[in-house]
Parts: sequence; structure tokens; C-alpha cells
Amino acid sequence: MLEHVRTPDGVEIACEVSGQGPPLVLVHGAGSARWGFDALRPLLEDRFTVIAVDRRGRGDSTDDERYAVEREFEDVAAVVRAVADGGPPLLFGHSYGGLVAAGAAPLIEGLPRLVLYEPPMGGILAEPGAIDRLQAMVEDGDREAAVAVFLHDIAGYTRAEIDDLRASRLWELRKSVAHTIPRELRAEGNFAIDRAALAGFEIPVLMLVGSESPEWAKRSTAAYAEALPNATVRTLDGQGHGALAAAPALVAAELAYGATP
Repeated sequence: MLEHVRTPDGVEIACEVSGQGPPLVLVHGAGSARWGFDALRPLLEDRFTVIAVDRRGRGDSTDDERYAVEREFEDVAAVVRAVADGGPPLLFGHSYGGLVAAGAAPLIEGLPRLVLYEPPMGGILAEPGAIDRLQAMVEDGDREAAVAVFLHDIAGYTRAEIDDLRASRLWELRKSVAHTIPRELRAEGNFAIDRAALAGFEIPVLMLVGSESPEWAKRSTAAYAEALPNATVRTLDGQGHGALAAAPALVAAELAYGATP
């Protein structure tokens, strides 16, 4: 079932709702949309009411010309408040969606738990020149190259993983949202985690990191875990940044663990 939540600046955020149980809000990373959880979501629906979000500017969500990551914090907070009638939601963010979820969490009263998979800490994903080259690829109509370069050079996917994606239905979907990648990379480049704010955030936070993930992911996970007073770090052995697709059962098990009081 598709529902929409109106945000403070008037953007309509689409949410795919499925399953039964306490609410679990899923926030995807850059170059993705709610379909990024397609392999994971069926493994959660017998335990949670799953709310998979289309972040602004993609899928069935609307957009605003004035992009700022802080507006995404407000978007996710609005979604969590809208689904809170089903009980206090568990919030999960992957990659850039983890940065967004971490930024949204202090805006949400009564949030019980937070799970973050390799959220970037700011100023770490890509140099301005690399972002400009991605922007040029998109503007020249070469979304194929933009997606491949982003996945390999920044997200740390292997060539084999990219080839598997290229052979799936998700490749065209990834190309369809390629225009959102540069703005998010620029926003991340100008962002820095607020260590003082995180130090006052006392709810349990589960941090997930792949043993084979890029160095930026490991550094960022460690930075968040150091700043948060009640963080637990769990390493997914043999997995990288793309474990949502490569090992969804493992990620589902970690979310069940993260939901445990």
C-alpha cells in the first residue's frame, strides 16, 4: 500500500507500507529509492509493519528546487510521526539515508531505537571535482556511466556486483534517479556530524558496518559510534556497502536484534 506524508515545506513523501507488527521506517541511500529495500522488505514483514520511504526527488515523492539535507531530516521525522500510531517506530538508515536518519532522530520525540548502516560523517565521500564529473555525465545523458562510477568509486561496489545490478530490473531504476546523486554528494561534502548533539542522544543505536566496505564507511561508522553514548557496533563479516541486496537475511537478522529491548 502506498501512502504519502506531507513535510513542513510541502513536499509529499511516498511510503510503501507492508507487513504487520511494530513500525519500522526504512531510509535508503544515495542513488536509490524505496525499491532499494526490495530484497530486504519481505524478510521483515512477518515481524514489522515496514514503511519504505522514497526520499524527496525520486519515485513517487515530489521535490523542491531548494535542496538541503536538513530538509531531509524534517522529511523523515514527519514520516516517523505519521506512523507512530502503530507504536514507537524503529528507524533504519543505510548510507546517506543513515546520515539522514541520524539527523532526523533528535527531532523525533519518543524514538526508541535507531539502526545506522555506514552513515557518512560528512566531508568524506567525494572530492568536488569527482562530483562535477558525475554531474557532467548526467547532464550529457550518460546516466549509465554516472551510476557505474558512483557505485564503484564511491559506494565501493565490486565490478561483479555492478554487473549483477546491470542485469537486474534495478539498473534502469538506478539510472532514473542518477540526477539526485551529485546534489547529495555536495550536501555530504559540506556536512559535519554534530558531536555535541550526538553526545546528548541517549537512546540505543545499533551501528552496522561491512568487513569489506570502503575505508570511508569504516571511518564514518567509528566516528558516529564514538560520538554516540549508547552505540553498539556490529560487523557483517564478508559483506560490503551493498549487503541489503547481497545478504538481506543477515541485515534482517540485525534489524530484529536492533529492535530487541
